[in-house]
Amino acid sequence: MTIMFIVGFVIFAVYIYALLRAVSWGHKSQREEMLNDPEMRNYYARHGQGDLMDYDGMGNYGRFPNTEMPTPKRRKKKSNTTKTKTKTTV
Repeated sequence: MTIMFIVGFVIFAVYIYALLRAVSWGHKSQREEMLNDPEMRNYYARHGQGDLMDYDGMGNYGRFPNTEMPTPKRRKKKSNTTKTKTKTTV
């Protein structure tokens, strides 16, 4: 009984290892193919998107916060005096 369990476990472990290795190999080969594809390189160069990790299209602004605080704009004060028109009689 224990020998059947050990043999089954070894077969299962080898299967899982081979499955994970195949998935990893497929992922690496697909990534290398995408990076070496001239059409994809031209697409990213044409659209000004050199960073492949830039998903939102904003450059590094989304990943790094702005360290400078913007200066507030002040409103111009309106003057309270009104101009009055004077009529001249001739």
